[in-house]
Amino acid sequence: MEIEQAVNKRKKITRLLLILLMILLSLVCIKYLISKSNKYISENGKSSMGAVVEQIQQTYDLQVSGYYSQLQLVEEFLLHERELSLETDTNKNFFEAWEKESESTLIFLQENGQAISAGGTKMRIDMPSKLLLDLKNGYNIGKLVRLDYDQKKKDGYLVAIPCQEYTINGETYTAIGTVYDHSKLDSMLKLKGYHGKAYLFMLDHDGNITYTNQSGDKYLRNYSLLKHLKGEQAITEEEADLFKKKFDNRESGVALLGKQNPYYLGYCPIESNNTILVCIVAKGVVDNVLMDYQKTVLFTTILMAGFILLLFAGLFYSISRLSLADQKAEYEKRNNELHLQTMKEMEVVNQKLKKAKNVATEALQTAENANKAKTDFLSNMSHDIRTPMNAIIGITSLIRHDAGNKAKVIEYADKIDISSQHLLGIINDVLDMSKIEAGKTVFKYSDFSILDFIQELDTIFHTQIYEKQQTLTIIKENIQHEWVNGDQVHLMQIFSNLLSNAVKYTQEGGKIQFFVEECETKSSVYAKYRFLVSDNGMGMSADFKDTIFDAFTRAESSLTNKIQGTGLGMAITKNLVEAMGGTIDVESELGQGSCFEVLIELRIAEDRTVALAAQEDTDEQDGNILQGMRFLCAEDNELNAEILTELLKIEGAECTICENGEEVLKAFEQSAPGDYDMILMDVQMPVMNGYEATKAIRRSSHELAKTIPIIAMTANAFSEDIQHSLAASMNAHVSKPVEMKVLEKTIRSIKSGGGGHRTAGH
Repeated sequence: MEIEQAVNKRKKITRLLLILLMILLSLVCIKYLISKSNKYISENGKSSMGAVVEQIQQTYDLQVSGYYSQLQLVEEFLLHERELSLETDTNKNFFEAWEKESESTLIFLQENGQAISAGGTKMRIDMPSKLLLDLKNGYNIGKLVRLDYDQKKKDGYLVAIPCQEYTINGETYTAIGTVYDHSKLDSMLKLKGYHGKAYLFMLDHDGNITYTNQSGDKYLRNYSLLKHLKGEQAITEEEADLFKKKFDNRESGVALLGKQNPYYLGYCPIESNNTILVCIVAKGVVDNVLMDYQKTVLFTTILMAGFILLLFAGLFYSISRLSLADQKAEYEKRNNELHLQTMKEMEVVNQKLKKAKNVATEALQTAENANKAKTDFLSNMSHDIRTPMNAIIGITSLIRHDAGNKAKVIEYADKIDISSQHLLGIINDVLDMSKIEAGKTVFKYSDFSILDFIQELDTIFHTQIYEKQQTLTIIKENIQHEWVNGDQVHLMQIFSNLLSNAVKYTQEGGKIQFFVEECETKSSVYAKYRFLVSDNGMGMSADFKDTIFDAFTRAESSLTNKIQGTGLGMAITKNLVEAMGGTIDVESELGQGSCFEVLIELRIAEDRTVALAAQEDTDEQDGNILQGMRFLCAEDNELNAEILTELLKIEGAECTICENGEEVLKAFEQSAPGDYDMILMDVQMPVMNGYEATKAIRRSSHELAKTIPIIAMTANAFSEDIQHSLAASMNAHVSKPVEMKVLEKTIRSIKSGGGGHRTAGH
């Protein structure tokens, strides 16, 4: 009996050991499968990302190719009739059918960004001038844009192709395009597998974003992706340079970047419109997708293993029951494991909460810093405005006291002029910054001589340099192309800011150098110039050097606090340089001076030395262009009217003042040809404003209605105000306060067949 019991006991132990062995083998298999799964994820992340990028590229290429094919149908239609009218039934029916079929808005574009819809609505497309240049050079484009029409704004994705010149309602157009709903393209390119956590970008050949699935007004303007990633410290300087070369070479690939927050960056070229597709996805998101797939495989395997174990458990059920003590021990073990797992999960949650708290703290600190910067700016600006205003008010009292002393009055008038110009400079800085932040800076390109440009800067700063007993050395090296095409006004603003800072922050007797060099480039269309503005002045600390290009920032010291400024000059300069496709950097050491470097490409123009000489001869022959001219002026402010009358009288001109647009219209219609040479039109007036009056004059039956020059003369100095003036059929725009030199240049330009706008103080 005892032997039988011993045998049975041995059998039970044997069976129990077999069950434990099978459980152990199952655990080993599961661990092996998990290890293989992790290895699969690490090895296949890049290839998975590459496949996704290729899929997006194919989807986008297919869709956009369809857009361009649709536009080519319109191009073929336009080529049959070079002169079109949007009102004819044939044209209306064709364009309406096209828009219905494509589910988008058809627009016709000019080289300056002005456009008209197929329905006849005139609009302005807010887009970088380089893209307009690409259209002009025969490239297709695709870009997120903002349409400005009828005092409304609308965002959309513009697809456009170049076309031979054609005329609609008397105006010349060189491209056709269509605007699609941004959300439609987002939906087509949506990456469902990544649960909307992928960042898509299309970049032009300068690395600026032309499309993204992210929201934000900044993407509607020139916005460099690589610079943004550098600013977010998501990419190093070396990595940014490497990717810039890869993008330029039209390469494809996937890279794993970021040490603290790793992410995949996939890229490939889009041939249809000369752009680069970039897709950015956090490594964790890609890993989770692959992990979900592996989990499915692993779950199936575990399920099968579990089924087998259950079979064995059923066979050995009788011997699987352990003693009560063993069961209790097992229960306590499981309870401890669950407790440990719960503690680990809580630790993870606590870490996430801590991370979220840190992010919120950083955001709060950033907001507080920004608020402090703007508060400091308002304080500085209040001080800087009050200083020249105090001088103007005080010197006005002195003029009244010394009215009989002509020499004193002239001296006082000069000081008032200096203070007024400084006050106007402060206002212009604020206006410029607001236009830049709103993305409404308008660039006007024309041919100019780079050597004359340098000479003009030398002339402008000669007096300031002389007064501080400083020396300005100008060095020109390897200037192969004198004549270039660019926005001379904004270039002048850039280097005026840099040279003005050099003069202000350099002691008396100091040295300033302006170095200009044409660099080597493979392009036959563009010339690359390197500008250096250096001095041996105060210099700046390392901390301030990192923030010098931020808005509302100024260096704080006993010396710099005595120097007036808004803290906007360098921010404006950097934004203008980058908007023109250039770069700006600074090297400085406290007490040793500073050196600013500007690299920018300008389109090569034909040599116009002879033409310039002829123009100078013409200007000299013209002399005082205002002498003998008769003006019809609209001005509702009595004091401004009196000042304008006297200023024109000094120049030998006559003027008739009208208080509103309706009076100007009546005076013009009642005048004989030759009574008035030109109309100076205020904009904001009672009864009838300047825009309405101009349109009424152009519609009148007077024989000079279409040809008499009309200049807008208004305090409205934003770019949209200038565009409204030109859209109302005015010839030019001059901002108040009016400088007679600016008015003379504008009149001379109109008489020579030019036009455009001039802004006082710029």
